[in-house]
Amino acid sequence: MADFLTMKNVSFPIPTYDEWKQEAETSLKGKTFEKLVTTTYEQLQVKPIYVRSDIEATPEQYPGFPGYVRGTEPDGYMKKTWAVSQAISAKNPKEWNEIATYDIARGQTEIHLILDELGFSITSLEDIETMFSGISLSDYSIRLDAGACSLSALALFVAYFHKQQLSFDSLRGTIGMDPLAALAIKGELPTSLSTLYDVMADVTKWTKEQMPHIKTIIVHGEPYHHGGANAVQELAFSVATAVEYMNECLKRGLTVDEVAERMSFSFAIGADFFMEIAKLRAARAMWSNIVQAFGGSERAQKMSLHARTSYFTKTVYDPYVNMLRASAEAFAAIVGGANSLHVSPFDEAIRPANEFSRRIARNTQLILREEAHIGKVIDPAGGSYYVETLTEQIAEAAWKLFQQIEAKGGMTKALEAGVVQAEIEKIAKLREQNVKVRKERIIGTNVYANLAEPKPNIQSVSPSKDESYDGETMEQSGNWVDSAIAFVHRRATARGIDAALTMTGPSIAISPVRQWRLSEPFEQLRQAAERHLETHGKRPTVHLINLGAIAHHKARADFMTGFFEAGGFAVVKNDGYMSIDEAIKESLEASGTHYIICGTDESYLEAVPAIAKALKVVNPPRNVYVAGKQSPEIETAFIEAGVDGFIHIGSNCYETLVTFMKDMGVALDGAES
Repeated sequence: MADFLTMKNVSFPIPTYDEWKQEAETSLKGKTFEKLVTTTYEQLQVKPIYVRSDIEATPEQYPGFPGYVRGTEPDGYMKKTWAVSQAISAKNPKEWNEIATYDIARGQTEIHLILDELGFSITSLEDIETMFSGISLSDYSIRLDAGACSLSALALFVAYFHKQQLSFDSLRGTIGMDPLAALAIKGELPTSLSTLYDVMADVTKWTKEQMPHIKTIIVHGEPYHHGGANAVQELAFSVATAVEYMNECLKRGLTVDEVAERMSFSFAIGADFFMEIAKLRAARAMWSNIVQAFGGSERAQKMSLHARTSYFTKTVYDPYVNMLRASAEAFAAIVGGANSLHVSPFDEAIRPANEFSRRIARNTQLILREEAHIGKVIDPAGGSYYVETLTEQIAEAAWKLFQQIEAKGGMTKALEAGVVQAEIEKIAKLREQNVKVRKERIIGTNVYANLAEPKPNIQSVSPSKDESYDGETMEQSGNWVDSAIAFVHRRATARGIDAALTMTGPSIAISPVRQWRLSEPFEQLRQAAERHLETHGKRPTVHLINLGAIAHHKARADFMTGFFEAGGFAVVKNDGYMSIDEAIKESLEASGTHYIICGTDESYLEAVPAIAKALKVVNPPRNVYVAGKQSPEIETAFIEAGVDGFIHIGSNCYETLVTFMKDMGVALDGAES
């Protein structure tokens, strides 16, 4: 015991940065130290180690104090934890009520619905009554994302509260609109932007007096994130949107505090764990500075921050890996200080969520809260040399981009000019290229594909809704909110309100921000291979010609297997040929069309030319490739012998698979080959 206590009290000398760097350079064996510095999609340089000197110039901050980098509350989640805010969709109002009632009883703490993803249209007071039957809106906060315009949704809720004789003071949460996010996604708006800003101002004024605990404006970063934007772009474009909303509402008679306190931000949380933590921290700091510049109070400077795990990172194939992705993203969101969180179900890219996938998503949050106890530590990332440095770098870069958007005339002008779309597409193309060459690895998709998994039954995750209308149209008398409430009280439908809005003037139209997922290129190849299997009875197939003992060819044979299975190819393997004649004989008997020679560089010198020549003289000639990169002289000699190409770690996996599929007559566009 005495020895144990002695060991506990012994301290190791703390190495200096220079000592650490010297050891690192020694381990690099001749490579420069700069090799350890990586460049992110945000064009930020990430060092391999951070020390106290990296943050000496950063002012010391505390949770709950302006800047709000470390959170808007001094005690973090200790008194009030984040809201478990899972978005719920269904086929009709009755089913929605059943799902919401079930999920609330099992840990959901905020009622969350996104109208554009709901699965049906809320058109009448009866719909609201059915949806919220047995659910006490005074016991749970609500998050209603109304899309481009919230007027009809708000009017229906007001009518519902009147009928139920409920106090408006008891309703908490958000009934919000975000016209620029809808514009970015769809490329057009159903109503003139000026009218939508009139509605935004009227709704905000009305709720200030009648529903003081309801936020009315949502600023989404997701349209940019799901287009491939980096963290700096998502943050800058979101803040630029918020500033435009602020200016438009100020023009219509609201004060800075009235607007800022009724604004909620929503960000997607991607796969770069520390980047996403820093993004949320930087967002709070930027918004605090902007509201302060407008003359807003300290209270108004506090950002209300909702987060959702990324749709962009989710996959159709090997979908259970999405549970791991969502868990890490949810972890980052909470460490970053989100006020509410939606964890996307693992089957989000495949079909509407079912009870099982909803439960797993919901329980991810509950485990983080109840078992991981993340909320028991106030700002767990605070003081990290890396996170604090990254936060400052993101904020500075996002501020510069935000100023560029302002110089263009604001967010709407930048969208109309295509500036936002072009900036996002630059990063999207880089991400796409990194996926295609497998520099960015997606487990179960472009690496470690499992061809034995059942083919996913892909269903529409946003069922089409009937938006036709030939009924009564609302007449505006006074402000928009009072007109809409009076209209709904006559048992009229929400579509009459929407019809009145569309008559106010021409809509705006832009090129939309492309919404996609990172895994889509390889998913399209897998689907093409599966269609080929259904129509031709077999997958597109490559044959390996493995040379020598297993130890001599296994590494390259395994690489080739993973390389081609990422595109849904069948890979025919063997245990290794001990002679060139055996390799030629067995390959010709296999009756394949595409062959890959796998072995050691030494074995290639004699075997490759002989095999290539033998496979080229038959009718029809075979396509012959070599696994591994060779010297230019050897590659030239092999090509002269009949080799068609070389496949190695630097090859563009996607383009190679596309070439092979075209050679084999595989239809990439879904048409019969």
